[in-house]
Amino acid sequence: MAQNFKSFLMVKLAFFVAITLYGVSASRPITTSDAVNGVGAWDLEKNYLEKLGQYAVAAHNLGSKHQLTFQKVITWDPLTHEHSHKLTIAATDHGVTHTYEAVVAYKPLLQFTKLISFKLC
Repeated sequence: MAQNFKSFLMVKLAFFVAITLYGVSASRPITTSDAVNGVGAWDLEKNYLEKLGQYAVAAHNLGSKHQLTFQKVITWDPLTHEHSHKLTIAATDHGVTHTYEAVVAYKPLLQFTKLISFKLC
C-alpha cells in the first residue's frame, strides 16, 4: 500500500513539475524590437511577419498597376481585431523603395488570410 502511494505521489509530482516548467516557458515575453531589422528577435515571429508582409505585397499586386517587390517588414502592431496586424512594409516599385502600410487579417485555424488595406505612407 505504501509503495502504491509513493508511486502515486511521484507521478503527481512529475506532472506538476512538467506543467510548471511548460507554463513558465510558454509565458516568456517575446521581444519585439531588433536593432538589425526592426521585426523581432524571435525567429518564428520574424518569419511569421515576413510571410504576412509578402502576402500583403502579393495581394496588392493582384489588383494594381504597380508591381511591387517585397523588401522587409519595418514595424508591426497587433490590432484589437483578433488576428489582425498593421504592418509597415518596405517595397520597391521599379527600383525605387517606398514605405507602405498594410493591414492583414490572418486566422490560422481557418486557413484564412485577407488584405484589409494597403496604402503608401
